[in-house]
Parts: sequence; C-alpha cells; structure tokens
Amino acid sequence: MRSNRARGYKDCYVVALYRLVAAREELCASELHVGPAQSTLAAEDLLRRGTAEAGSDLPMPRAMVVVAHPDDETIALGARIERLGEAHFIHVTDGAPRNEEDSRAHGFENLDEYRHARAQELTGMFRQAGLKRVSRMCLNFRDQEASLNLSAITLQVARQIAEHQPEIIVTHPYEGGHPDHDSCAFAVHHAVDINRARGGGRPLVIEAPFYHAGPAGFEVGTFLRYDGWMPEMFYELTDAEMQRKQELVACFATQRETLRGFHNLTERFRIAPVYDFTRPPHQGKVLYENYPWGMSAERFCQLAEEVEDKLDSVPLRKA
Repeated sequence: MRSNRARGYKDCYVVALYRLVAAREELCASELHVGPAQSTLAAEDLLRRGTAEAGSDLPMPRAMVVVAHPDDETIALGARIERLGEAHFIHVTDGAPRNEEDSRAHGFENLDEYRHARAQELTGMFRQAGLKRVSRMCLNFRDQEASLNLSAITLQVARQIAEHQPEIIVTHPYEGGHPDHDSCAFAVHHAVDINRARGGGRPLVIEAPFYHAGPAGFEVGTFLRYDGWMPEMFYELTDAEMQRKQELVACFATQRETLRGFHNLTERFRIAPVYDFTRPPHQGKVLYENYPWGMSAERFCQLAEEVEDKLDSVPLRKA
C-alpha cells in the first residue's frame, strides 16, 4: 500500500495490491485487466489519469461512461465529472420502472411524465456541471429490466465502443446491489471482449462502487472483497468538492430520498476484476433480493449463462 497526502489538496491514496504468487490461469486472467496498456503499471497510469480531480493537468484518456440510471454517473463521478467533457455517456435505462409505482410515488400521473422528468434532471445536471454539449445517449430500456435484455444491451455497447474507441470505460461493479447495475457490468465486460474479437482495442474497464449487501444490511461506497485485488484510487473530497458534488446531486429532485443513502465524502475507483457472471457475486442473499424488482441472483446468473452462449455465436467480422 502506498499513500500520497498533500496539504492544501484532497487526500489521495493510491493502492496497488498484487499477488506475489499466481497460478497460470490467474496470470492469463490478469492480462484482461490492462486494456490498451502494456503492463499493469501502464494500466494504473490510465486509472490515475482517468479519475484525476477536476482541474488536474493530467491528460484525460478517451473515456466512455456506461451506467444504469440517470444519477448513477453523478454518484460515481460527481466530484470530477467536469473532466469528462469529451467523454461519451451511455445510460442503459430511462430510470422509470414499467409498473408506474415510482411514477405515482413521485407525484406523476403516468410513466411518460416520470420518464421525461428524469431525462430533464439529467440534462440539468450536465448543464450545472458545464457539460452542455457532452456526447450522450440513452438505450431506453426500462428501469429494473436490464437483466432481461443482456444480449441487446451488450451488442449496443459493443457498437458504441467500436464507434468511439475509448481508452477507458467507467461502469458498475458486479456486486448484487441492483440487477440493472450488474447488467451494465455484464454488458461492458462482454462488449469489450466482442470489440477485441472483431479486431478492435480493449478499453480499460474502471468501476466505481455503489451499494451491496453488508454486515449492516446496506453497504454504500465500498467494493465487495475480491481475491484478485486490482489497482485502486481512493479520494477524500475537499469541502469544496463535497459542496460541488452536492449541487449536482440536487439536480435529481425526484431521487432525493434515495440519494440520501449515499455520502459525498469520498470517491473510489479500481480496475475491474474478471467476473464470472454465471455465479452470484457473493455468498448468501444479494441485496436486490430484498426488493420487489422481479429478479434473483439465481435467475440473473441463468440469464447471464444463456446470453454468454448466444454471444459466442456473434460474428467476429465488423458489420
């Protein structure tokens, strides 16, 4: 573990944890982590540059952000989102569940009104952050239904990777917090594989923590423990950064109650490990099984396995 503390700036801890002894399979798997870099040190450099604080002189890599819902980008990157003016943002869902319970709970008469409000909030956040002309798109899948559309999401993300050729992709970890979050992780990892198989590059996948089951029931802002730890960046936000991030979070008025569960004290990132999406992210009950979202870890893993089999038959030549 290495730490770097500079007075007058935020505390920034850079953690690079490597195994000293690894089986051959683990060494092969580690090659999948480094993206376009030629070494783990080069990958760590991409991680550092891609997550640097707003105003940093470090050159920003070509970036793509793939998240499940409007506001996920702000939860993950709010303190440094100003550096992402040249990035391409993909929101997989519109943030509005089909059953309209959320719509009515937030005072909207119907689903379309709620969808529109969520889209307007996202536009307002980008405007507040100074990213009025940022490149972005929504795949328009329904909130809570991404896991039912893994193949379509993966192929759409793969097309966006081929078009934008990012060096890094920031997305969700596979942690059982929300099935839409896990679906984004699945799509990004498999889309990267498809892009490489078609002769394209392999962007470095960087993930930010959201929430998962923990000893107290709901754990926010930390990663699930993973045996193959990868380089990680941990930032303690300054007072100014916390205030700025809170201003962006406040743009999502419909999500005020939900967003109270998150804190604005830190932001954390790591190079994504290699996941087995056909197995639950951890033992025991995953967090989203406590909510009426129509998905279980067992079902998610079944869907993942079925889609992986289908993706194996995707033509490797570019369309």
